[in-house]
Amino acid sequence: MTNKKTALTILAACVLLHVPASAQTTARQAAILEKYGASAPGLGLNMDGLKASPVPDPKAQPIPVPQQFSTYEAISYTGTAVTAWYALGAQVTDNLPWTNTPTFEAISDRVMRASKSKAFPARPAGQPSLFTDEGFIREYERVTNGRFSSGNSVRFLINGPASFEVKDALIRSAKKSLLVSTWAFYDDTTGYQAAQMLIAKKKEGVDVKVMLDKKVLAGHGKKVVRLMTDAGIEVLKYTEKRANDIWHVKVLIADDQYAVVGGLNFADVYSHKSGTILWRDTDVVYSGPAVLDARKLLADVWNANAKKNGFKTIDARTTGMPFEGGAARVATVMQDPPRDSTILISIIKAMYAATKNINIENAYFVSLPVVTQAVLDARARGVEVNILTNSRESIDPEGLVIVEAMYKCLVPLAEAGASIYLYNGIRSPGDTLHSKFMTVDGEFADIGSYNLHPRGERYDTEVNVNVLDRGSVAQLDEAFYKDVKNSRRVKTSADLGGKPGFLANMANNYFYAQLEAPPGGLSRE
Repeated sequence: MTNKKTALTILAACVLLHVPASAQTTARQAAILEKYGASAPGLGLNMDGLKASPVPDPKAQPIPVPQQFSTYEAISYTGTAVTAWYALGAQVTDNLPWTNTPTFEAISDRVMRASKSKAFPARPAGQPSLFTDEGFIREYERVTNGRFSSGNSVRFLINGPASFEVKDALIRSAKKSLLVSTWAFYDDTTGYQAAQMLIAKKKEGVDVKVMLDKKVLAGHGKKVVRLMTDAGIEVLKYTEKRANDIWHVKVLIADDQYAVVGGLNFADVYSHKSGTILWRDTDVVYSGPAVLDARKLLADVWNANAKKNGFKTIDARTTGMPFEGGAARVATVMQDPPRDSTILISIIKAMYAATKNINIENAYFVSLPVVTQAVLDARARGVEVNILTNSRESIDPEGLVIVEAMYKCLVPLAEAGASIYLYNGIRSPGDTLHSKFMTVDGEFADIGSYNLHPRGERYDTEVNVNVLDRGSVAQLDEAFYKDVKNSRRVKTSADLGGKPGFLANMANNYFYAQLEAPPGGLSRE
């Protein structure tokens, strides 16, 4: 990369931040709750299918919040500066010749080789989905390093109120252990109340362990985390092996019986608890043997860092705790880039399994060559492809700089026949789409913390869940089509509107070299 490109890349990296913006009115909260309230039919906290799962205790009183926590952390200049600093450091480090960081083209080649199969080639539209073939599923498990466990119940939690009703209920009802991993707690109502609930469980003798990113802690949640550590909770302030990488894993495991995985951190913007800006997000709660698979992934990281932090290790043995159980097959997958692309492989290979439709809802869709080619190949087979992401109007202000790069990815896909939708929200600033999920043929779903964005292949450790279960996948498709109704369709570049700003043009022209047409090295069908 030239010195000019390096300099511009560094500058662009400083603005690739995902932090909330200005506060909004409670009227906006009411409008969003009306659309995605916890009692919405088929969505929200309708616990059908989770027969024994914890539900909110009607006698539980809201936890009073001190003044210093009651105002939503609308924007943290410290948090922004911290994120920018490490983004800058990552860009500098990756451009040093001796680091040998793989290019996005090399990553795409590697992912494509793992995803396309001679034994189970992609089928034309109209044939049975490859996810109905047990041989393909066994191959899928092998290349994604994610074994499907049978006998799980699954429920998708559509938006913050539904997710935090379940999370709060799981924390309050825990009898044995709570293992919580998150990108960050915030010093706001949600962060404070979660901390107080965890502290209360610690006092009851529950084994409470918390994992979060040490670098992010410098900008978000200092007061909340101090409350937890002062109360004796073991808080692992995790530092990645590469100095500038980020721990972006969002998982809650209660009593080794239930796991919640998805995109939500412990903050008001996600929970909608404080009447400020309200993001559209999605989690999944499941109970069954797959919970132990998620527990092992986190336990391996925790135990590797426990001794030097003076913490107790997590016993690797199974606990014998009863599960709710159900018909779903679930695999939990962790990815630690830049040389591990397990989640991206699971997404791309699933796209090549499609014979009916692919629905993608992702907050920041900046397509690597392998993603672009998988979409084009699906359309060539006659598979319906629907992609929903943020519009210029809905994306969080700090993400505006990547909109032109997103649009550059999307227009060729629209011209190839993919249905592209841009989220409108309720047409108020800050009504941002933050979900990260995909469904295939009504058979398969992938959901978690992974953004379809270059950071996911360079810097951010992520956890996603793969689900085989027609009943629960139908629920996620229902949420997707509801979001589509709240979006506008894009067919050509003329439908995008607006002119890019200086930083957006700079990021588009100099940072996103991976957005070129799929290279010849990616073999087409």
